Amino acid sequence: MLSGKDIASRTLIPAIPLLTAVAIVLCLQGAADDHPVPQRPELRSISVDSPQALHQALQEYDFQWPPEQRVPAVAVESFPTGMAEQEVNLRKSLFFRSLLPLILAENEKILAKREELTSIHEKLERDSNAELSDEERTLVEHLQQRFRVEGDIRDIAVRDKLFRRIDVIPPSLALSQAANESGWGTSRFTREANNLFGEWTWNEEVGLVPQQRREGATHFVRVFPDLHASVRSYIHNLNIGHAYTLLRQLRAEARQAGRTATGMELAQGLERYSERGQDYIREVRSMILQNDLHELPEELELVSEP
Repeated sequence: MLSGKDIASRTLIPAIPLLTAVAIVLCLQGAADDHPVPQRPELRSISVDSPQALHQALQEYDFQWPPEQRVPAVAVESFPTGMAEQEVNLRKSLFFRSLLPLILAENEKILAKREELTSIHEKLERDSNAELSDEERTLVEHLQQRFRVEGDIRDIAVRDKLFRRIDVIPPSLALSQAANESGWGTSRFTREANNLFGEWTWNEEVGLVPQQRREGATHFVRVFPDLHASVRSYIHNLNIGHAYTLLRQLRAEARQAGRTATGMELAQGLERYSERGQDYIREVRSMILQNDLHELPEELELVSEP
């Protein structure tokens, strides 16, 4: 199992500073008034100091594992100390229930961006010379900058590249990688930095020094304010990193075939996530199967009330 101590094997791209809340609000107001962004349930924060308190808090939302189709919109801020001492099944249940709503919330945001891009794509498909509104141009500029895609949005190849990058990550893949990388929430980097996926940074002001960092290396393990920020950064890295082109290609091919890509499929695109290559892919897939993550309902819905 890969944990924080194996961080030196990471090939993730450097962390990208988050956009300010004001910029996000201005840029994501919608491509047009007839295509409003769907209202998403607001996540309710959960902050606890023990695994028992975490279990009780999740029980109050009637949040069981494995989940039904409806998942409570809750956000566990950090894993409490003592996770390693919990009985295995309880530890896994607490871990998965803490992260699933965060993954779903980020996927919903991505789908909203994709819907806005779709409205612009359809407009340009009807008329390649169509005039874009100020709001549409602002949105396009934001998406191209955020997802690192250059070129003229009127070019279908540019839009295709954007669509490949603006898409969701299967919860089964995110959960299995998080469990693998964080030692089920017990690694030093998860406990001290809310870093679930071993993401690096080269900014020492927002990072921790890895205990086994090679001589001459200058990277740090990125510190996140909460677990949600770590999940958000992980999904973004898979969506823009050069190392994960195959993952995005497999995902796009599944969409073209009219279906949703599975975590088992997309794991094939993680060869460069670790120096262990195919062995790492086998670990991720094994964790998906061993924990029945491939059996999660396809249509999981984030709801304000259980």
